[in-house]
Amino acid sequence: MSMLYRAAKIAEDAHRSQTDKTGQPYIEHCRRVVDTVETLDQKIVAYLHDVLEKGEGWTRTRLKSAGFGPSIVAAVDALTKRPGENEIALVRRAASNPLARPVKRADLADNLWQARRAGIPLAKFEEGLRILDEDRAA
Repeated sequence: MSMLYRAAKIAEDAHRSQTDKTGQPYIEHCRRVVDTVETLDQKIVAYLHDVLEKGEGWTRTRLKSAGFGPSIVAAVDALTKRPGENEIALVRRAASNPLARPVKRADLADNLWQARRAGIPLAKFEEGLRILDEDRAA
């Protein structure tokens, strides 16, 4: 089984009963993020980007046990919001990981698109994209 397929199956299982901001199955958000990034490793991370935060029973150790290497696990961890952490700290942490950075950009862009469709506030997604742009320019 390819690692991309394994990541997709894990994401499908982890997000099975979840919906996105527009009420669609959450896995569709993951697929849109995957479609936006370029490399195989980025696509694997894109499928897994919310598994630790929103998938029941998933940990860094479990991802390692599923066969994902240190760079994939570190990128997924960099994309995982910590308890009590604000959005800016999460974006900055994700931006500091070269593999997580393009996935976070794609994630924020898709969340912004969803927020527009759902009529919810856009500010945190726009701010996250601004931070990524500033960090890239620096």
